[in-house]
Amino acid sequence: MAGKFSNRKKLIMLSAAIEEKMPYIKKATSLFSQGEVAKKKYGHQLTGYLPDSGSVSDGLVAHPDKAHQVEVSCYIKNKNTAVEYDMFDEILNIEDFKKEIVDKRAGKLAREVQLDVMGENVFRSCQAYVASAPSFAMLSNAAAMLDELSVAGDRVDFQVPTLLSTIAESGLAKYIPSDRMAKIYDESYLGQYGTAAQVQLPGLPIVDTTGMDNAPTISAEVVKDASNNVIGLKPINNITGSGTGTVKVGIPYKVSGLKIVDASGIETNQDYVLILNKETRFDADGNASVVTYLPQLRVTVDGKAYGNPNAHIDATVLAAAIADGVATLTLTPMLTASKHYQVGQVRTVNSLSWDQYRFEDLPAAKQDTVGTFENITLKMQSAPEVLNGVAYLRLDLPYAAKLMLPWESVTTYTLLD
Repeated sequence: MAGKFSNRKKLIMLSAAIEEKMPYIKKATSLFSQGEVAKKKYGHQLTGYLPDSGSVSDGLVAHPDKAHQVEVSCYIKNKNTAVEYDMFDEILNIEDFKKEIVDKRAGKLAREVQLDVMGENVFRSCQAYVASAPSFAMLSNAAAMLDELSVAGDRVDFQVPTLLSTIAESGLAKYIPSDRMAKIYDESYLGQYGTAAQVQLPGLPIVDTTGMDNAPTISAEVVKDASNNVIGLKPINNITGSGTGTVKVGIPYKVSGLKIVDASGIETNQDYVLILNKETRFDADGNASVVTYLPQLRVTVDGKAYGNPNAHIDATVLAAAIADGVATLTLTPMLTASKHYQVGQVRTVNSLSWDQYRFEDLPAAKQDTVGTFENITLKMQSAPEVLNGVAYLRLDLPYAAKLMLPWESVTTYTLLD
């Protein structure tokens, strides 16, 4: 016979259920110290710094350069769900608790948080792979793009269940015995393929290219060295529309000759892809607004390593784009106009930063408590409603999440129609 169990045990069980229902956040890593997160409230900003790989010189003479640490910010958010305390308190055994609370409320809270985190980070990539149809080639080629940048760590590939099911049905059925195929169809799970774990993830966005801008631009002031040679551009954070359409969130663009500088500061031959993103930001008073932005582009001329770059371009190509000290580069869309594309993402498992303040207990209220399981920490608070005498219980899931390094992610696009 099931016995009574404490609110703390209830909350740990709820935290475990939420963690299980958020595959996008599993195994994310902490970037900020608990001391720093503890000082922040809802809407407050956290700032991380990308290290500068610097430059390397031949010979015995050192040529010291200035360190350029790049700021990357995210904000403390919170989602909550509230129930009548009497109902919650009367559920005294584990079986009822799972049925009445865990399966429903954990699923709803987890889905809302995951959709928010996913929506702000699935486009934080500097590479993209476009497929005309679901295929094993799309899965393996997208993962291989990370190999081209020498990105270390386990990879995970997030795609919608219907896409993975289509790939499994069209490909694996040709050589896997029918009894095993039945299991694959039932679970819609491909396992490990193309160096990445394949995970089905409902709710990934669909990009509509109808009315997209076919020739937007990016512009920045040029930077010169002491000999008046152009060595790079000042950081770029926005895309400017050409007036012929809309620069939409999620549509990938390329610039002729623009290539990626990897995390080690090595110039690669991989095309740098620019994708307009969106996120919720807060002002000094805690007011929220959704803004669109371009993950910061820092361009250096080939071989110059200016300003902790993440992209490089040939000096001759750049010179042709300069007028009055400002370089203007035209973007070319990677997607076809008036189409719909299903979005997915291949990234390293721990590239997502996920931070919460893990209280030992909440202060000043005996009925308030905290439960932590793996990456998930929940806060529980109860309070009476004096107007009608009904007590309420509130569950809060505070978090700050950001994919800090765009070169550890590839956004995939699969044509739907």
